[in-house]
Amino acid sequence: MTPEVSGPAAAAPSEAPTPEPAQTDAVGTEPAGTEPVVEEADDTSGADADADTDPDIDPAGHSGQRTRRRLPAGAGAPLAALVLALVALALVLSVSLRDPHAREADARAATAAARSSLEQLLSYSYQTLDQQAAANAALLTGAFKGEYAKTMSTTIAPVAVKDEVTVRARSYEAGVMGQTPDTVTVQVFLNQAKTAKGEEQPSVDQNRVIATMRRVDGRWLIEKLSAY
Repeated sequence: MTPEVSGPAAAAPSEAPTPEPAQTDAVGTEPAGTEPVVEEADDTSGADADADTDPDIDPAGHSGQRTRRRLPAGAGAPLAALVLALVALALVLSVSLRDPHAREADARAATAAARSSLEQLLSYSYQTLDQQAAANAALLTGAFKGEYAKTMSTTIAPVAVKDEVTVRARSYEAGVMGQTPDTVTVQVFLNQAKTAKGEEQPSVDQNRVIATMRRVDGRWLIEKLSAY
């Protein structure tokens, strides 16, 4: 028989307090199986930086308008020199890139024309000056045609008629000094045998002539002449 227990010890034991679930920090804890949410950063600061450095944006708020700047004084001279240098380079390239056989053919044709034309041009007789002047005009081009006609009529013809002068020119050497697509500069060495009234023997003069030959309608004509 179980003895009865009296007093405080006999009171029924009280229920133990139910422990509350521990609180967790909301930051960094997410339910399993969910993707993390990434917040987009505000990009206004970058846009502001671009706005500060973009030359196309007007600080006063007028977008799309560019500020025109004037070139400093004297800046046009180097630019003009550059343009001239490029033009010269293009000319040199156009000559160097041509068919070398075509260049050689032009040089030979211009040299032959220079020799024959100068022999005719620098030969004359006091008896046939007018006929020779008309024939020689067909060998010339440009301003030199008028210069030659003036020299013959005002300088050579009066002396030739007075002294009954006859001149025969013969070339003995020639060479090319320069060449472009349409011009060839030729140096020609000639002997001129001159006879005149009162002279028993003809006198011979040696001359060096530089002729600029220009191609006109397939023919090489004398454009400029210098004698030394």
